[in-house]
Amino acid sequence: MSSGNLAQVQRPAALTVNRPRRPGRWLGTAGNYLLMIGFVLMMALPLVWMLLSALKTDEESAAYPPTILPKTVTFANFTTLFDISAFGTYLRNSLIVSTISTAGVIVIGLCAAYALSRFRFRALRGLGEISLFAYMVPPILLLVPIARIITGVGLANNLLALILIYTATQLPFGLWILRSYINGIAIDLEQAAMVDGATRFAAFRHVVVPQTTPGIISTAVFTFNACWSEYLFASSLMTSPSKVTLSPGLAQLMDQTGVYSWGLLMAGSVIVVLPVIALFIIVQRRLVAGLGEGAIKG
Repeated sequence: MSSGNLAQVQRPAALTVNRPRRPGRWLGTAGNYLLMIGFVLMMALPLVWMLLSALKTDEESAAYPPTILPKTVTFANFTTLFDISAFGTYLRNSLIVSTISTAGVIVIGLCAAYALSRFRFRALRGLGEISLFAYMVPPILLLVPIARIITGVGLANNLLALILIYTATQLPFGLWILRSYINGIAIDLEQAAMVDGATRFAAFRHVVVPQTTPGIISTAVFTFNACWSEYLFASSLMTSPSKVTLSPGLAQLMDQTGVYSWGLLMAGSVIVVLPVIALFIIVQRRLVAGLGEGAIKG
């Protein structure tokens, strides 16, 4: 048979086999979804109950049997909270401390992670593992020595003390995540930039940092959340009412005001929790991508 005849020969169509669907597979998938939905509802139930309680009057909150949905929705608990306490000051202090501490962790952690990933010194080999070990030390063990140091240098009742403590305690976590992420970035891209005339810092700024954005966002979110909700150091070192942050302020709310109201307490809890939830919702896609890349790469 000539080559022309061979070209005219048509190949038989591929046979398609319709495999029967397995009921057990679909039942397993449905069971997994139901299990995940159950876990989500179980985790979200306290938050939903807190929000609903903040919208109830004190009489309805103390009523028996308790009601799930408020019969009369009221925002008086939120306005009263700021009228009878310095909750606005607590909110401002937490925002200042958490923002500056997060920025410090990102800047220092990113530079340190790049040095650990790109420069090979003997003294730096075990530094990453040692830093992770330091992150695992319980904060209660560090409270007394840190309190003595802070008092000795004259930073008692100073928000700068909390900023330094939070930056130091959260830096190992940021360093570990960012280093794992930078390890997965091809060094050829930096070398190509330096061949074109860029300095080491310019290559770091224009090549590494943009590709590390998901890792930076994930580190920033978790660091901000840890600083925002920290209680131990803030309650022990900040005794002046003008320096108290949200978590100690919420704990002292009933004692300072003399008003025992579940509605006020739930309103304060909502104000503490909502900014963090909103932050997670805004950056959730990049957060998951950053944690996945930081855990897999390197």
